[in-house]
Amino acid sequence: MGNRAKSIVAWAAAGVVIVVGATTLAIGVATPVAFGWFAYQPLAGDVFTPGNGGIFVSRVAIIGSAILTVGMLAAAFLTGWHFARTRPRSRDTESA
Repeated sequence: MGNRAKSIVAWAAAGVVIVVGATTLAIGVATPVAFGWFAYQPLAGDVFTPGNGGIFVSRVAIIGSAILTVGMLAAAFLTGWHFARTRPRSRDTESA
C-alpha cells in the first residue's frame, strides 16, 4: 500500500471516529439523566433541582465526548503530518 493510500485510510478512519463520537455525544445529551433515591425515603414535598452549580451528564455523553476528542486529535495529527510532509525542505547553505 502506497503512502497516498495509507493517508486516505487514516483520514477516513479519523472521519469515522469523529462522526461516531459526535453522534454518540448528541444521543447522550438528548437522553435525560435518570437518578433516584435508593437508600432512604426523600424528604416529603421537597424536590431536588440542580441549581447553578450542578450539571448532570450521562455516561453516553461522556463516552461520546471522549470518542470525539480522540477523533479530533487524530485529525489534528494528520493535518500537522500532512503539512510537515508537503513543506519544502530548506538547505542550510551557510558554512562556518
